[in-house]
Amino acid sequence: MRRRHGQRFDPSAVTALIPVFAILPAWFVATSLTFLTVDVFFNPRYPIFMTIAALGCVVMFLPFTQRLFVMRLLGVRPPLPSESQRLAPAVRIVAAAARTPNRRFVLAIDASDDLNAFACGGHILVVSSFAVQELSDDELTGVVAHEFSHHLGAHTIGLSIAQWFSLPVIVYARLGFFLKSLAEKQRAVGKARLQHDANLVAYFLNALSAALTGFAWVFQTSLFTAQRVNNFVGRDAEFQADRRVVNLGFGRELSRALGRIASRDETSVNRTWQERLFSSHPPARTRIARIEAMLRSRRR
Repeated sequence: MRRRHGQRFDPSAVTALIPVFAILPAWFVATSLTFLTVDVFFNPRYPIFMTIAALGCVVMFLPFTQRLFVMRLLGVRPPLPSESQRLAPAVRIVAAAARTPNRRFVLAIDASDDLNAFACGGHILVVSSFAVQELSDDELTGVVAHEFSHHLGAHTIGLSIAQWFSLPVIVYARLGFFLKSLAEKQRAVGKARLQHDANLVAYFLNALSAALTGFAWVFQTSLFTAQRVNNFVGRDAEFQADRRVVNLGFGRELSRALGRIASRDETSVNRTWQERLFSSHPPARTRIARIEAMLRSRRR
């Protein structure tokens, strides 16, 4: 018999906000640089501009902007009719078990050959095309229940806010590396055309290239740090989502789907401590063992 559990705020929803604080300094610098550019043309007030930029993260949670903007950001696509026919029943079954039958989701497909799925924003539920094609109906329901559980536990709020704050940081990191490549090309041209001033030109362009490299790496390092922090705190969210799946009554289905992942993922065993630390998803075999333990406990 399936046990029905509605939405409940999980502790992982709070720890998921930690990566936001990791990216915040770089976001502040990047957004301030953007303000200097905008100020040339529109002359807005700095506090108002920064407040609007921060509150803009609301677009990550609106169904309309999720379809229009966030799905492009994530690199996913709407499901094909055949894919919708497989996903829709699983979503209805899980939503009914969670007593949220009227909850609407933005379903999306990640064109991937991996058995993968993830949740984002307040409504987005992504499943890989391979999972839709290869998993059985029960296994697909277990995967959907897991991602649905992330939404029920509000795990995706911090992740979505961090993604929004990362956008200007990503832009300036890429801009820095682009300008660095231009400086290196000009350095080569300067050496070829200005032999009499080659030393001076080379010194200037080397200094410019080094400065732009440092500029780019400041933002790149912030992104790297935020990602590592997110991976570290995300492991507990995975376990909590698995626990909720068992409470909803889909533990057996999820365990079977994870068995498929474990059979394909040779790295799920004998991983180094660094790999375990920097992976947001615990090994599939570890999750299976915990789920099976919870199922045995319920039978007793």
